[in-house]
Amino acid sequence: MRKLDLGCIDDIDALSKMLKLAFSNEDWTNMIRLADRLYEESAILYHYQLQQPTKKNSHSRPLIYYIGYSQLCKGVAYQKLKKFNSSRDCIEKYTDLSWMKGVEENEKYIIEDFRIFASGNTFTVDLMEGRHSVLGDYVQYLKQYRRELVPGMITILEYAIKNDLSIDWVLADLSKELGEIERNPDNSTTARYYTEYLYLLSLYKYKQGDYHDAAEKNLEALTSSVKLEDNTAFKKLTALFEAFREFASNQQEQVYKLQLKSILERVLMNEKDISFSTIHSGSN
Repeated sequence: MRKLDLGCIDDIDALSKMLKLAFSNEDWTNMIRLADRLYEESAILYHYQLQQPTKKNSHSRPLIYYIGYSQLCKGVAYQKLKKFNSSRDCIEKYTDLSWMKGVEENEKYIIEDFRIFASGNTFTVDLMEGRHSVLGDYVQYLKQYRRELVPGMITILEYAIKNDLSIDWVLADLSKELGEIERNPDNSTTARYYTEYLYLLSLYKYKQGDYHDAAEKNLEALTSSVKLEDNTAFKKLTALFEAFREFASNQQEQVYKLQLKSILERVLMNEKDISFSTIHSGSN
């Protein structure tokens, strides 16, 4: 994402969407800038809300969400940049949001949600800093909070790949839960996380010498990336498949070629649409 002048953007819903886009593009530096801007605008609105508690707000979620979300995103960006102390500082800020005033009874679940996110992200930072001893507790956490399973597995796989560790026992222990998610990637957010999980699982299997499963998981993720039109994931997956293409079966090779063909057809169709639009506009 190109560096933007954020000073003129005060719509907290728009800033939240921009944060999600920056995350999808793995643009960690801009994520920090956007998170700071979201926090600043949310804090201003929170101040006005305390002064005028009966005034109706125009944003789509309670302010407590935006306060927590800004710090969560900033912490994730710092974690990706390997600035772990800064990440922990952000985690501390959304671990307990009960200090916020004016939170409606039906909004208090958000406090618990961010507490759960904080626990998971603390495990993430612990692992990234090499604290292998937390892995068992992390697995139990993922069993308890199923919605954190896929992001958690992404962390664990990144840790295993980086440190050349076997985590087959983790995959076996969580096989039932992972199988349920594999059968029901129920929304685009889950699907995108699951595509990243499959990419890392493919890379892990490759490094472990399990080439058949590596290719299977890669092709499954490739199919998902095509469906989601996730170009970032598609590029990583094709590069990885090429790395172990010589080990792929004839059937896997055919599936791979079909995926590439579908992408090419979509690109050509888009170019055709653009060309037609240009000609049509020029004729007026």
